[in-house]
This record gives sequence, structure tokens and C-alpha cells, in this order.
Amino acid sequence: MSKVTQPSTSKSTPKTKSKSPMKIPPGATLEEAAVNTLRVLSCEAIAAAKSGHSGIVLGAAPIMYAVYKNMNFDPSDGTWFNRDRFVMSAGHGSALLYSTLYCFGFDGIDLKTFRKLGSPLSGHPELDEKIGVDCSTGPLGQGIAMAVGIAAAEKKLAAEYNREGHTLIDHHTYCVVGDGCLMEGVSYEACNLAGLWKLNKLIVLYDCNEVTLDGTRVSADVEDVKQRFAAMKWNVLEVKNGNDENVIAARIRRAKAFTDAPTVIIVRTEIGFGGKNSGSHKAHGQVFTMEEVREMRKKWLLVDKEFGIDDDVAKHFSDIVIKKEGSAKKWDKKLAAYQKAHGKKYDELVQFITRPTQQFKCESEDKAMATRDAGNKMLEQIARQTPRLWGASADVASTTKAFINGGSVFSHKKPKGTDIACGVREFAMAALCNGAALHGYTPYCSTFLAFSDYCKAAIRLTALMDLPVTYIFTHDGIGNAPDGPTHQATEHIAALRLVPNFGVFRPADDIETAAVYEYAFERQKPACIILGRGSVPSPSGANAQYKTPQAVLLSAGAEVSLCAEAQKLLTRQGVAVNVLSAPCLKMLDGATFDTKVPVIAVEMGHGMPWWAFMGKWGLRGDVISFDLFGYSGKDTEVMEKLGFTAEKIADRVLELVKK
Repeated sequence: MSKVTQPSTSKSTPKTKSKSPMKIPPGATLEEAAVNTLRVLSCEAIAAAKSGHSGIVLGAAPIMYAVYKNMNFDPSDGTWFNRDRFVMSAGHGSALLYSTLYCFGFDGIDLKTFRKLGSPLSGHPELDEKIGVDCSTGPLGQGIAMAVGIAAAEKKLAAEYNREGHTLIDHHTYCVVGDGCLMEGVSYEACNLAGLWKLNKLIVLYDCNEVTLDGTRVSADVEDVKQRFAAMKWNVLEVKNGNDENVIAARIRRAKAFTDAPTVIIVRTEIGFGGKNSGSHKAHGQVFTMEEVREMRKKWLLVDKEFGIDDDVAKHFSDIVIKKEGSAKKWDKKLAAYQKAHGKKYDELVQFITRPTQQFKCESEDKAMATRDAGNKMLEQIARQTPRLWGASADVASTTKAFINGGSVFSHKKPKGTDIACGVREFAMAALCNGAALHGYTPYCSTFLAFSDYCKAAIRLTALMDLPVTYIFTHDGIGNAPDGPTHQATEHIAALRLVPNFGVFRPADDIETAAVYEYAFERQKPACIILGRGSVPSPSGANAQYKTPQAVLLSAGAEVSLCAEAQKLLTRQGVAVNVLSAPCLKMLDGATFDTKVPVIAVEMGHGMPWWAFMGKWGLRGDVISFDLFGYSGKDTEVMEKLGFTAEKIADRVLELVKK
């Protein structure tokens, strides 16, 4: 369904046009004039901002024109659900994206405000459906990985909801990548999976200009991209002349006809085409003056007016747009027919699309168990309450326990699969989940906490785009000591807590795990849940809470049970200590502390967040933590060496109380 069926707000032509017909150069076509218009509008936006990347603008304009001419979208309702998606993986081409959206009828785009403070036309956009930006990336490689996630979501949705005579989910995902995108390893991590899953609705256009920021591609890259994609079971098409928009369009139509695999179209382009540094790496970030762009307009016989569009070109774009308008309303009629034939599935699909606020109920077993085991039970319960849950793992689901019991693995033959097997590809896993979230799912993905660094760049985009992706990291602290320091998390929790707009949760036992899962998934916000592999008692809290304690033990995760044991030891010695569990440190901002009572924070990891918290609230006390890489040995031995035993915690409390 369209976002909610809305009245049409379409416009018949781009807003600014000339007062006289254009003069098409001898031998040129109206399509070529339209492409050149995209070039000059983009360069003018960059010139007005005095910042941007004109190299891709001048070289890839024919690609963008051909893609949007052949895409299925409706600018009068840019968010309708069955539209084709477009991902600008080469996000430095944002000026070209904006000028394309402007010429193809999207509102809210003022090219003069490109890169200006407060403008939606940012330098490297991520997501803004209001102006037609489905997804774009500044960090190269992540865009194509998210495109794979979007295409995988389309495949799963089609299997879940399409019925004979009622094809509701049927759209393509287009992605423009550059040489830099394909140098980033995450692009091939994701493309390998796209080939495995035969995502035939995914069409990638490779702007192959053989140039990067510092020089030529071959100075740092030896691979044959064509053979690599073929090896990953993709269909590979080529366009030798990247200025021939008609050939590019023909390749796109051919790609849409494939049913067996995703397609990459290798388009040979010239970076900075038409500019003074064309073909050179110097063209990448070149910023032209308005006078230089004016000379381009003269060369291509376009109207001599800044941000102007010739009448014939404006009408050409308008004619294309008119054919696309109404697509959303046509789909709404299909949806109404679907409702009559499949009422229950219709209700489920509407819930999926509209994402209503939902409350989840998770029941704990109130017994000793590892929080990773408790988390597994919570996922199963949430999966029964929403159609949007979808999970992925980087080849460790059997030990993180982040999977749906009784579910199946997503594949070409089983597109309804509840779990995504990403192989040993943490970065791609995280980026894929971002793509799935962009298409309406509430994804989760899992690996060991010490490997969260592999996901970090994608986590940053999760938070930046405010996507409802939940990361499930297990084997926290040093409770994985036999595997050695590489598997022990030291700085990882602290690093995750530093990410803006990102919730970090460490439940202490199965009861808190249930509460954390309810809260995290209800919020529909970026978050991670950090779990342990060792069994903890439930409830793990202290046996008593004193009105006038002599000290407070503040902790999270499995360390709460350690603090509870320390409390028992201190009680026997006549020392009244309260234990406070803080599953989310940020949520303690509203808590009230008696600054006269010392606080001892306990966490198996870097102590910086706890020191910062105590300093913020003027608390005195100490932090029991560690800031080294750990040791290889038995868990109990390493914990003893680093001071994480009930006895040593109790001793530290006694020292503070005596002072």
C-alpha cells in the first residue's frame, strides 16, 4: 500500500525552465540533452556549495538517467511500498542523485542549498524518503551490501505474501557502485551471498572509470571484476560506451528479464567527462566555478541560465514522469482485491508496512541459565508476535543461540526462511540487516562481542539512519578465557556505549533478559544486547536492600551475580551493601544517588564509561574493571587474576568503607 493513500501532489515539469526552445547540437538527441542537463545542474549545485565531487557527476549522468527512466516509482507518492528501490553506493555522487530526483519529479529539492546547513541535501546522504533518497552511503561498499539486504527482503516478502492471481510484491533494487565500492571487502562479502541466494531482482550498475581519488585503479587493484562477479554466479553485462544512455537502458531491460541470478552491468565511463581534468584522478573532487559551468552549458547548447532547464528537456522529463504517476494508486487497488481474497495475510502485510507501535510479552523461566540461552527463548516468543522479525548470524548461531527454534535458513529454495546464514562475514551481516530494516523488517544479527569491531562501521550507519536493528553479542567480558585474549572483550562495551543514538543492554539474568528483549524490540531503535555464555542464578540480585547502606555495588551482566555473592560476604561482616543492576547505563541518567555513599562499579571490561558516569553525578568510589587484553586459561583462573571474584570485590568495598 502507499504510505497511507494520499492525494496526488505531482508536478508536470521541473520547476525552473528556459523561456525559449533549446538548440540540440547537430547529431545529438533529446536524451543526450537530458543527460547533459543532469550534468550541469549537478555541477552548479557543487559550485554553489563550493564543495562536492564533479567527477562522478559528469561521468555517470547517463547511468542515472537510464536507471530512473526504467525504474518503477511514483514521485507523487515516493514511499509507496512496491516501488523499485535505488541505492547510491557511491555516495559522493549525491549532487547527481539530487539533480536526477529533481528532474524526475520529486518535491523538496532545492539544488542551490546543496551541502548547506539545515538543508536535506547533505553531502553524503543516508536516508530521506521524503525527497526520494531510499538509501545512499558515504562509507564506500556499504551501499551495495545494503542493496543486497533490500533485495533479499523483497524476495522473502514476495514468498510470504504473493498468491496466485495476486502479485503484490514485485520490484527491483538498483544500485550504482564505483571502483572504490568494489575495492571495499564488504561489497564482495555481500555480493557472494546475493549470488548464492539468486537475487534476480538486484541490478548493480558499475561506474567503471578505472580511477580512484589518489590515482588509477590498477595502481592498487589487480583483479578482473567481470570474472569475479561471474565466479559469484552473477549475470554480467557490459556497456563499452558509457555515454550511450540507450545502450545502458537496453542492458537494464535485459537484466530485468533474468530470473536466475543478480546482474552487474559494467559501464565503461570517463570520470569528469567534458571537464578540464577528464579521465584523471584530479577530476574526482573537482569543484567548478559557475563561469566554468556556464561554458559547459554553451558547449552543449543548453539554456544560458544558472539551474535552468530548457523547455524541450523539461517536457521530456515531464513526459516520463507522467507515465509513472498513478503507480501507487494502481497498487492500492491490487491491495484491496488482495484483502477480499486473503484477509488474514492482508492484515499481516498492513501491520508490516505501517509498523504500528507494538508491545511484546516475553516470559522468563526464573531459573539459573546463561543469558544467551534466555535470549534464544525470547526471540522465539517475539517471532510469534510480529511478522517483521528476521535474524542473521555470522556462522555462530549455534553458540550465540540467536536463531528461531523450529525455523529454517533463508535461501533461494526457502525464501521464507527465518534465519540468515551469512557465513563468516560479520560486516556484510550487519550491512545486510540495515538493508532489511530499510525494507520494513526488524532484523537482529549475532556474533561474539569481541568480533563486534567487524560490524562497527555498519553499526554506525544503523544509528545514523535510526534503523531498528538489534545486535546480539555474546561471550561478553573475559568469560571466554580458554580461547585467549583475541576472544575476550576489553574495550568493546565501552566503544559501543560511545555510539550516539545506540542503546547498549547487558541483562543480569533470565528475568532481566526478558525485560530487555521486550523493551529493545518495542522501541524499534538501534540497539545491541550483550549476553553471556555462563550460567547465572535467577534472580541474580542481592538478598537484601538496605535503606541506609554503607556502599553500593553497581554492575551489569553476569557481574551482578558476583556482586550479590560479595554482598553476602559483607553482610556476614556487618557491612550493609546494596546491589544495583544497570542493564543500560544510559538509562541511569534519571536515577537518584546519595553522593555521601560510596559507589563501586564492577564490569569485566574497560572502566571508562563507569568513571564518566560517576564523575557526571558527583559520586565517590571506585571502579573494578580492566584495560588490558586478558589471558589464556580457565575462566575461573583468569577472573581470579583480574580481580573478578566475590572475595576480591568484597575486599575492595571494605577498603572504601574504612576510608
